[in-house]
Amino acid sequence: MSASTDRSAPGYVPRLLSAAAFLTNRATEESLAELRLTHERTLILRLLAESPATEDQLSASSGLPAACVRDCLVALQPCGYITSGSGGQWTITASGESISAQATHTETQLMLLADTDVEGLRAELHALIRALTPPR
Repeated sequence: MSASTDRSAPGYVPRLLSAAAFLTNRATEESLAELRLTHERTLILRLLAESPATEDQLSASSGLPAACVRDCLVALQPCGYITSGSGGQWTITASGESISAQATHTETQLMLLADTDVEGLRAELHALIRALTPPR
């Protein structure tokens, strides 16, 4: 049994967890892309759902660089998810609230799927690790 298949081998669990995180992140990114969203855009929508904010406030609250926040706002506005108001305040629209809720639901479903199908996930990750492990 090689180190990539032996569950007691050093590094097996960290590699398994790393692969699980990668696959979950990838699935989330693909699901968000179908909604014309990214992790950053979803974060901006969630912050605006709490209260209207300026670009600077969104940058401070999100921890995202100002340029990234600006790119998100520029992408979200033509979709009808946000509107700009007086004083540079951005506000989420009803469509934005709906799509944000849909994104949250999708992410939750992906996490539940990963939690409920542990053996299937373990088998898939095991195969992935085996395929990525160079032969000795």
